[in-house]
Amino acid sequence: MAWDADKGGWDPDTKVPRFELPPGATDCHVHIYGPASRFPFVKERLHRAFEAPKESLCAMHARLGVERCVVVHGVTHGFDLSVTLDALFRAAGRTRAVAPADPAMDDRRLSELDAAGFRGVRFNFMPRLGGPPDPAALRRTAERIAPLGWHLVLHLDADDVLVHRDLLRSLAAPILFDHILRLDPSRGTGQAPFLALVEFLREGRVWVKLAAFEKFSKEAYPFRDICGLAAALVEAAPDRVVWGTDWPHPDVGAGGPTNDGDLADLIPSFAPTPELRRKLLVDNPARLYGFGP
Repeated sequence: MAWDADKGGWDPDTKVPRFELPPGATDCHVHIYGPASRFPFVKERLHRAFEAPKESLCAMHARLGVERCVVVHGVTHGFDLSVTLDALFRAAGRTRAVAPADPAMDDRRLSELDAAGFRGVRFNFMPRLGGPPDPAALRRTAERIAPLGWHLVLHLDADDVLVHRDLLRSLAAPILFDHILRLDPSRGTGQAPFLALVEFLREGRVWVKLAAFEKFSKEAYPFRDICGLAAALVEAAPDRVVWGTDWPHPDVGAGGPTNDGDLADLIPSFAPTPELRRKLLVDNPARLYGFGP
């Protein structure tokens, strides 16, 4: 794949990490894009679309030693879930998925997706992706998915957790905050969004995904600033954290392609003991996504 700084991308020559992931390790945030010949991109997202098929994802995970994953359906495919359903069908039992917030999704469709392996609905609060959702729609979705044991995946900026604190507490379904809540590591662990996140985690209905470090670090690899925040979150709420690569790394920016072997090697820096690593990589994802033995 030719790397495009406007779209991001992964280093296809995945390194075998020095860190050996435990059996059952789960990557809780990946996307699958295309191939466009089978799964076309929506016209509105062609400007940020590139091919990252499931075969490339499987090859990357084989190098890392990842056994399970969660496919977050990408905006490049809109509300057509075919590409994600195909991945679920071909990796039955080892893959789960998160659907976009489709207003046309009725209860019958929810039941079908649940049987296929979907376990959450994702809402984007980001202005470039449409801005904050309607609170009433968010509440209705939470009420509909809660009986299925699903959760809400919320992609929002760190300060949004303060703005929407009351709304978030009112939702009927559990919440998973995406991409380490897009915390700014230069503001440290004393910043109000970090403290609010820890408070939410300790209340027991919220999770946080440790992913996309290369997007938010102010430093070069090994991203010590963002890894420091991740370590503080693991210490504060070890039963409420999960990990993801964010493969194939859309919108990485000018830093260049991301090698997922390098990202795996960061894990011991924020989960320093085998017990914490098993919680982060195996036990917590199994509880949140319903993976069996």
